[in-house]
Amino acid sequence: MLKYLSIPELNFSESWKIGWHKINSLSKLDKYMTLFWLLGPFIYLIERDPADLWLTLICFIFLARCIKRKDWSWVNQIWFKSALALWIFGLFSAITGPDPLFSFQQGFVWIRFPLYAAAAQVWLAKDRDIRIVMLLSILIGMLIMCGILIAETIIESKTRLTWPYGDLVPGGYISKVSLPLFCVLMAIAVSKKSNAGLISGFIGLFSIGVSVLTGERTNFLIRACGGILASIVWKPKFIMFSLLVLIEIIAVLIVFFNRPDLSDRFVKQFVNDIPIVNTTDNNPYWGAWRGGIQQGLVTPLKGIGPSGTRNTCKILNTDFPKWLPGKNYCGNHPHNFYVQLFAETGIIGLFLGCVMFGSIILSCYKARKENFNCPMAATAFVVPLGFFFPIQQFNSFYGQWNNLFIWFAIAFAMSQYQGWRNNKSFLK
Repeated sequence: MLKYLSIPELNFSESWKIGWHKINSLSKLDKYMTLFWLLGPFIYLIERDPADLWLTLICFIFLARCIKRKDWSWVNQIWFKSALALWIFGLFSAITGPDPLFSFQQGFVWIRFPLYAAAAQVWLAKDRDIRIVMLLSILIGMLIMCGILIAETIIESKTRLTWPYGDLVPGGYISKVSLPLFCVLMAIAVSKKSNAGLISGFIGLFSIGVSVLTGERTNFLIRACGGILASIVWKPKFIMFSLLVLIEIIAVLIVFFNRPDLSDRFVKQFVNDIPIVNTTDNNPYWGAWRGGIQQGLVTPLKGIGPSGTRNTCKILNTDFPKWLPGKNYCGNHPHNFYVQLFAETGIIGLFLGCVMFGSIILSCYKARKENFNCPMAATAFVVPLGFFFPIQQFNSFYGQWNNLFIWFAIAFAMSQYQGWRNNKSFLK
């Protein structure tokens, strides 16, 4: 089967064999940890706690390995330096905020996500063939999740799907965990007039359809827009790209025609809920942004502390400032990374966060420049660009589930860039 999905630039069949041979030749620790890492997409199918334990264990063992080997060269990367600075400043905001214990706990555990990305980039996924084995692991996990969600749709059709977690988050697995794979599939689909292009296109369109069924609008848009961008940045053929987009639109329209509830949610309700367009009192999406913006204006330099807005939003004087329209909606967080960083870590934390976001995207783009012939490397920058694009609804920046989803994909995208090993690359 793998030979039908393979292309000269990304030979799944050959890399599957070579990758396992390389894994078997690793030291005992590296071998077992690589195998453990490859189980990630399947552990993520179980629940948040097993996924969190999986990621945290990798971080601890990675740090122990660095201490033993006295190897900290990877810390010099700008993206990690800015992440570390943001973490430290967030802890300062926490201990000087109104709820220091709660905010400190929320901010302290966040560092494990950048640490996981570093572990993947510099250790577990440094070899291309092993990364391709993980890509196939992601493919199997994605297909299993699609099967679960289709079963849920058949058994108990509803606007928002929840299997297998019992929460409204399965679209996060489809759209975020498997986004690096989806970008590769879309790139192959519009560049190759072959069995590989046809199979890639079918799998990609199938997963897009399932993403619609979940009812998660932001996750669907990340996937759809990411797929379109990936399609045009790696050797696209115009006719094939146009055909793919047409088929994708028809597939979505068919789903909407048969499911009016989804059509209403993705079109009418979506347009009405856009925060920048609708700033009225009855739009909770704008209200969440407004509460964060107001909190940031009250504590502009250092913010209120990580996750502190969930406790302070309700006591803000909504008459201030006069020029800010709408009414605050006080949920668990402001639902936008940039607004949340401004509110909870101030201008300084927002600046550090923007540096981190930009340097991660730039690092992934460098992978494209270094190895454009590989669709994994050529499309890697699409992953963080999709996650950090500012004008969208986000989950909490310090939240657990969302970070487990996005940092898994970011770590895989970051692993495509190995130029950090050359110290001179920092000056480029």
